[in-house]
Amino acid sequence: MCMFNKRAAGFTLIELLTVIAIIGILAGILIPTVTMVKISANRAKTKAQFGQWSVGMGLFKQEYGYYPAIDSSNKLVPAKFSGALTGQNLDGSRPASDLAGNSRGLSFYSISQSEVNEAKTNLIDAFGNIDIAVYVDKDGNGVIDASDGAFVTVKGIYDADAAASSPELPTGGVGAAVIFYSAGKGGGSSEETKKNLVTSW
Repeated sequence: MCMFNKRAAGFTLIELLTVIAIIGILAGILIPTVTMVKISANRAKTKAQFGQWSVGMGLFKQEYGYYPAIDSSNKLVPAKFSGALTGQNLDGSRPASDLAGNSRGLSFYSISQSEVNEAKTNLIDAFGNIDIAVYVDKDGNGVIDASDGAFVTVKGIYDADAAASSPELPTGGVGAAVIFYSAGKGGGSSEETKKNLVTSW
C-alpha cells in the first residue's frame, strides 16, 4: 500500500514573509511617486486657475475701463474678487457685499466649488491655500515690475508658521497685465518654500 505524505493546504511562513516584503517594496516605490504626481497635478490646476482669473480680470477691464480693486496690499480679498468677477457673494447669494466696481453686477467668471473653502468664506488654490497674491499692471505698459509694487510673501496652508516666501521678480518684470501666485505645497527650507511657489506666469 502506497502512503502519500499530504501537505496541509496554505502558505508557509517564508512564503508569507516573501509576499509581505514584496508588497512593502512596491509600496515604498509607489507612494512617493503617487505623491509627486498629485503635487504636479495640483500645480497645473493652480496655474490654470490663476490663468482663468487673469482672463476674468481682463474681461472686467474691457467692460469698465479699469481693473477691479480686489486686493489689500496685493493680497487677494475673496469677497471683493467674487463681487467684481461674478456679481455675487462666495456662497452665490445676491447682492454681493462688495462689487469692487462691478456696478452692473455682471459675471466675468464662474467660481467653481473647488475654488472655495467649505465655509464659503475664502478662495483657495488646488493645494487649499488662502494666502494668494495679485498684481495688476497699474501703469499700463504691459509689464508688471517694481513700479507696480514689491512682491509680497505668501504662506502655505499646511505650514502657516513657516517662513513665507515670494517669487523673484524676473529681470525686466513679468510680461502680463494681471498675475497671481501662492505658496503651492509650501513647507521645507527657505529654498524649498521658494521652489514650491506657484505663479500664473
